[in-house]
Amino acid sequence: MTSPEHTMVGILGAMALGLHTRFDWPVIAFAAVVSNVPDLDGLPLLYDMNLFESGHRVWCHNLLVIVATSALLGWTQFRFSWIQKIAAQLAKYLPSDVNLIPPSRPAQPANTPIPMTYWMLVGIGFQCLHLCCDMVVSGGRGLSDWQVKPFWPFLQTEYVYPLIPWGDIGPTVIMMAGIIGIA
Repeated sequence: MTSPEHTMVGILGAMALGLHTRFDWPVIAFAAVVSNVPDLDGLPLLYDMNLFESGHRVWCHNLLVIVATSALLGWTQFRFSWIQKIAAQLAKYLPSDVNLIPPSRPAQPANTPIPMTYWMLVGIGFQCLHLCCDMVVSGGRGLSDWQVKPFWPFLQTEYVYPLIPWGDIGPTVIMMAGIIGIA
């Protein structure tokens, strides 16, 4: 899957779980961001293809890194509210009649912070969902199946269940329809 597709999985998954009604919009944005974190191991693609081939779907596609990055991102969101700060900065560049930050819902009392544990669990859940998506969307025309090593570095066991070839437009169209429906 590509980054936009992982982002849509985060948004649609968080909304399907009703997190937006319980915790408000920052949780949806957080889910969208963290659902892409495992693909940080793809950055070597920018400068060394051999390093990319050996490390993608390994270095960040494992439970050790998922828990560590979820703890770090969850703590920083809890402590610094970076999602809200980024939204406030972006709002400065939009026309005044566009409200990027929707009004809070009564479900979450005003000034009641979401516990750090919740942020961390959202991070772990949506990064694990990223792994599942990568296991299912793999291979394709002339491409080999790309296994995921979720227990690396402790175990070298690889998993893949290629149901959808990489690059298939179907999942993207379905998720975009869901995003448009939400909008």
